Amino acid sequence: MSTISPTERDDPGEPLPPLHRGGLDRLVGWFATAEKPRARFRVGTEHEKFGFLYPAPGDDPARPIPLPYDGSRGIEALLQAIAADRDDTAAHGPWTAATDSGHTIALFRGDASITLEPGGQFELSGAPFSSLHETQREIDEHVTLLARLCRPRRIGFVGLGFQPTATWGEMPLVPKGRYAVMTRYMPTVGKRGLDMMKRTATVQANYDWSSEADMIASYQTALVVAPLVAALFANSPFVQGRPSGALSERQQVWADTDPQRAGFPAAILARDFSYERYVQWVLDVPMYFVRRDGLHHDVAGASFRTFLAEGIDIDGAPVRATLRDFADHLTTLFPEVRLKRVLEVRSADSTPPARLAALPALYKGLLYDERARDRARALMDGATATELAALRADVAVRGFAATFRGQSILSRCGDLVHEAGAGLARLAVKNAGGEDEGVYLRPLQDVVASGRTFAEHLLERYATTWGGSLAPLWDEAAYWRTAAG
Repeated sequence: MSTISPTERDDPGEPLPPLHRGGLDRLVGWFATAEKPRARFRVGTEHEKFGFLYPAPGDDPARPIPLPYDGSRGIEALLQAIAADRDDTAAHGPWTAATDSGHTIALFRGDASITLEPGGQFELSGAPFSSLHETQREIDEHVTLLARLCRPRRIGFVGLGFQPTATWGEMPLVPKGRYAVMTRYMPTVGKRGLDMMKRTATVQANYDWSSEADMIASYQTALVVAPLVAALFANSPFVQGRPSGALSERQQVWADTDPQRAGFPAAILARDFSYERYVQWVLDVPMYFVRRDGLHHDVAGASFRTFLAEGIDIDGAPVRATLRDFADHLTTLFPEVRLKRVLEVRSADSTPPARLAALPALYKGLLYDERARDRARALMDGATATELAALRADVAVRGFAATFRGQSILSRCGDLVHEAGAGLARLAVKNAGGEDEGVYLRPLQDVVASGRTFAEHLLERYATTWGGSLAPLWDEAAYWRTAAG
C-alpha cells in the first residue's frame, strides 16, 4: 500500500470535470501518459516482512512478541535509526521521513521507500531498475543494513506470507489515518479483511508498458497465471503456532477480504478490455477515504463515480474529486494484478531474501518478452474469472496438487518457469559473471523439481526436525540468513 511522500504538499489539485464533460478522457489519459518505449522499461520490487523481538530468558521461544510500533525496540525507533545510520547515508544519501499525526511512518530516498503495512509489516519499495542484478544488490544492501541495526537490538524478521504465531490482537496497528478507516470498514465486506491488513505479507513487482495494446496483453497474461504464481510462492502454512491446513493462508485470507475490490475482476479479462474499461470498473469500487488538510476523511462505501459527478460533503463543506483522489483510490483496490502508473503483480507470499528476486524475474521474463508472454497466456487457455478464483482457492490448500480443468497444475507451473527463463535468456541482461537474469529463477526451478511448495518444506521440518514446535522457525527463517528458509 502507498504512503504519501513527505515532499508532497497537501494540495489535492484542480477538480476533475464530470465524466461526460471530459473527466473520462482525463482519467484514461492519465494511464496513457505512463506508456514508455521498451528501452526505458524498468522493474520495481516491493517486499514485506514480519518483525519480532527475540524472546528473553523465560519467554516462550516458539511465540516471540511481534515487533511493536512504539518503544526503544519498536518500529518507529528502527525507522529513525535507519535514517540516522551514517554508513548507509554516506553510501546512498539521506532518507527523508514522512509522518502521520506526528508519528514516523515511512522513509523516502530517491525512487525507493521504506513503508509500513497496517500490522507493522516492514516493506522496502525498491527503486525501479533496468537490471534485476541491481535489484538483487538493493535487496542485499537492505538486508545488511537491517542486520547491522537489528541484531544489537534483538530484533528479527521473517519472510512468510502469514504471521505464524500471533493473534490479530497481538499485532500492532500502525498509526496511519487510512488504516483507521480500513479497520472500521473491512469487517462489513468480508470475514478476513482485518487479517489481510495485519497478518499477511507479500512480495510484489511493478512493470511498464509501451502502448494500450501492450498493457492489455501484459495485464491479462499476468492475471491468468496468478494462481500458478500463488502455488510457486506458497509459503504460509502456520496460524497461531500450528499448521492451518492450508499451504498459503495468505491466499485464503484474500479470498474472503472484499469481493468488490480483490481477486480476478471479469472486466479485466474481457475481450474489449482497455484503459477506459478499467476506469469504469475503478469508478464503481467503493471508496475508503478522501484526503484533505492532512487528514484522511472516512467516506467508506461511497462511490467514486458519484464523487466525480456530484462531489462529497466533508465536515459540512462540498468537495470535488481530483486526479490525486483518483490515484489515492487506486491504492485501495486489490485485484491479483493492479494497474496504476505501473502494472503491479500481487499473488506471491512473502519469502526469505534468498528468493525475493525470483518474483520480479519470473514476471520480467514473461511480460517483457512477447514470445514468452504469448506462451504463458496459452498455458491457461482462456481461463475465466470464475475458474481463476476456484483455482486460487484450490492452490491455497493443495499447492501444486491443485487442478485446472481436471489436471494437476504442477506441469503448468514448470512450463511457466521455463518460459520465463527463456524470455530472460532472450533479453540477455547479464551480470559480471556472464549470467543472465534467469539465475534468479533457480529457487522456483528447484521447488517445481521437488514437486512440493515452500510451505510443504516448512511443514516437513515442523513434523520432523522441529519436533512439532515453531521455536526453530525464528532462527532458521531469519531474514539475514543467506540460505532460503
